[in-house]
Amino acid sequence: MPQKKRLRLPILRQKRQQRQARRTVPRKPPRRLRQEIVLMLCTALIFILGGILVGPTLLSNPQKEIENMYIYQRMVNTSNISELLDQKNINLGESAKIKSLLRDSLPAGIFLSSFDITLNKLTITYDLTEVSGSTQESYDEFWTADNTEQIIMYNTAALFVLVRNLEIVEINVKGYSFPTCIFTAEQAADVFNLETLSQISTAVEWQQELIVNGVYDSETRAAFFAIYPLTRPAGPIA
Repeated sequence: MPQKKRLRLPILRQKRQQRQARRTVPRKPPRRLRQEIVLMLCTALIFILGGILVGPTLLSNPQKEIENMYIYQRMVNTSNISELLDQKNINLGESAKIKSLLRDSLPAGIFLSSFDITLNKLTITYDLTEVSGSTQESYDEFWTADNTEQIIMYNTAALFVLVRNLEIVEINVKGYSFPTCIFTAEQAADVFNLETLSQISTAVEWQQELIVNGVYDSETRAAFFAIYPLTRPAGPIA
């Protein structure tokens, strides 16, 4: 009898240890709960990747060409673009609305010196004015060649899309040759897809079509200024 007890004790101890080990093993969550957790993680990952991949393309300049925050706010900021698109179908003869568009919505409005409407032509002049509250030095820094190209391209396309009966846009910038740029609606249509732009109703589409595929695109910019080259006399802006 004593021999049998000594043989069984290790077996009983082993079984007791196995039962205790089973109690400490965490139970798996139900299958439905596991599926929901996986779905939530996948959804979160999609949003994160979307923000990383799409955000910089649409809401910022991938080439880091916009250095001036004022231009960035006017050209890229989504709330400003939404307000801009609400002004579609302005008649060229509505001078008060044209002035508001040039001064308050489009880039370089702080330097708007004058504008003139003659038949189907709109002539715009930018200069250092008292209203801008800027110095000659800050004016020179604002109208760099790169900023000027961006502003002229953007404003020309936007005006042809937003203003009815407009056939010619002339833009003059003090410090550059006069006229600085003259574009017809037909020429603009050859560079920009004006028909597509005129049908856009959201800021994201506007950013993609006009800014990413237009102003920031090197081939589009080259085609634009091949039609009317931007020239600037040597020396400081007088």
